Amino acid sequence: MSVRYACANNQFSVASRALKGANPDHVNEVIQHEPSTDVVVTTVSGQVAPTHYSASPEYNAMVLSLLRQSARGGDAESQTKLGAMYACGDGVPKNYSVARALLRRAADKQQPLALYNLGVMYAQGYGADVNAEVAFNCYAKAAELGNLDALNNLGVCYQNGFGCVRNLELAFERFHEAAERGHAIAMSNCGYMKELGLGTELDEVEALRFYRTAAGRGCVEAAYNLGRLHIFTATFYNDFALGRESLHKAARMGSGDAYNLLGCIEYKGFKVNRNYELARQFFGQAERLGNAAALNNLAWLYQHGYGVPLDLAKAVHYYTQSVALGYSSAQCNLGYLYYHGLGVEKNLAQAFELFRRAVDAENSTAMFNLALLFLDPDSGYHDPARAASLLKKCALAGIAEARDLLEEVHSPEAHRA
Repeated sequence: MSVRYACANNQFSVASRALKGANPDHVNEVIQHEPSTDVVVTTVSGQVAPTHYSASPEYNAMVLSLLRQSARGGDAESQTKLGAMYACGDGVPKNYSVARALLRRAADKQQPLALYNLGVMYAQGYGADVNAEVAFNCYAKAAELGNLDALNNLGVCYQNGFGCVRNLELAFERFHEAAERGHAIAMSNCGYMKELGLGTELDEVEALRFYRTAAGRGCVEAAYNLGRLHIFTATFYNDFALGRESLHKAARMGSGDAYNLLGCIEYKGFKVNRNYELARQFFGQAERLGNAAALNNLAWLYQHGYGVPLDLAKAVHYYTQSVALGYSSAQCNLGYLYYHGLGVEKNLAQAFELFRRAVDAENSTAMFNLALLFLDPDSGYHDPARAASLLKKCALAGIAEARDLLEEVHSPEAHRA
């Protein structure tokens, strides 16, 4: 029994209409999905607000001396700035323990930026375990004191149920409140919520307006989303040329997602002549920005020899890097290579673990692959009941092969066997 292989679950999506090499008479054989330009977007939370000091060593030494003296004297502003410097490694060696201690002292004095940065540290697990409740409370206090970054992050918390009960209406309210007060990332997040109708009415025209305004204020995520929506919207605002121009703008601003999507457009030949070399260049730009999807997509090119010499060792290298960033499609794809011993020694235990991790991220292709392992009596993981449960989820996700296989599992012949 063979596993299902798919390119990325994000920019390269699992789309059953884009099958390559599928045999409709054998649903348990290898199925490979062509990459697509489908994308998944989400809201953006703010990170630790850095301080920016002169690159001059003499100036930094002077600033540090004054800040440390003032912080020791109990000045909340100085404690906040110094804490941010240690959190970001800005002018001093990065030290989360020192950063957290300084920020706590300032937060105890109700310093809003310190409360916000402390919330980010607990939300991201910088120097300590993630603590969603503490992060949420820090954001809430900072927002009450007027910090717009914290107000935006509160929206993200409510959207995801992070440290609080999930409430999409409250999420949109917090984003909208911060947007009304000029917060560009919150404007972009309002666009996202409007685009998908989360906590508010679905309205692509309003989404475009939010994205356009935020992009005009330098929000890279908004520039990316504006380009993406212009390209893929079904409304009269569909404009491929304008959308691609916005993606290029976002890419120049440092958006790995924009470079990656531009690469997907070239790879797929979406409204352009297919160009694997240009796709590789865009993916390479995104990879240099640490984009996990682009790493996965570069691996796909090397695995199949699209525009590059076929090189399984490089495919394994890029998939492994993407897996290290937690990208579920790369986990699934690397699991496929371990399952078949392509570029690596065949290892079903490693394949199983990679599929399991991708399933934890709700990756439907990994669910299908894991179900196949559970159905295989020689895999060492034989468990038809768990296989059927996973196949049901895959069928609900629109994977036709899962429905067919589920019928086989439930057939009288299968039970007799």
